[in-house]
Amino acid sequence: MPRREKRSNERLPCTLSVRLAWTDVDGKDYYARGHCRDISIAGLRVDTTETIPAHSYVILRVEEVGVTGSARVRYWRRGGARNIIGLELGERVGGELIEALR
Repeated sequence: MPRREKRSNERLPCTLSVRLAWTDVDGKDYYARGHCRDISIAGLRVDTTETIPAHSYVILRVEEVGVTGSARVRYWRRGGARNIIGLELGERVGGELIEALR
């Protein structure tokens, strides 16, 4: 039986590089680079070699289009040698990224 799509917003393919920064519960700062795989007004799927715990808040920067903002990690899962991170974007950040891709 096919999985039912739960997303309410259309996803667009995306190949932009993304920089991520976050602070863990002990106050230590972390940084990672990743690649966007798809995007919607509300979310972004990124793959990276780093593990970012679910529910963490991250600062993201997409230098190619000059967009910076914050997001929350909705999920992460292992995808081969990389991690797949699902980010929940604020409406402003999602809108700016979608506009930059058009």
